[in-house]
Amino acid sequence: MDKSFQIGIYSSDKIIYEGQVVSLVVPSESGYLGVLALHAPLVAKLRPGIITFKDSSGKATTINVSQLGYIEVLHNKATILLN
Repeated sequence: MDKSFQIGIYSSDKIIYEGQVVSLVVPSESGYLGVLALHAPLVAKLRPGIITFKDSSGKATTINVSQLGYIEVLHNKATILLN
């Protein structure tokens, strides 16, 4: 079984997604950034693009975002804040 981690994706007015995933790919200012379980601490600025994550069953989900935002990865949790 793949190791999982918690993610939360939030906009100013709603919770877009919360749950356990095994991989996450986000559009950062310097290119697409991949996150797996136990990733080193990280803060990055996000640009519009496609956020993709995969759950432990292998189901991939994509979210097309048109807003800027930030990602923080800390203590096996990724938090994405979108404007």
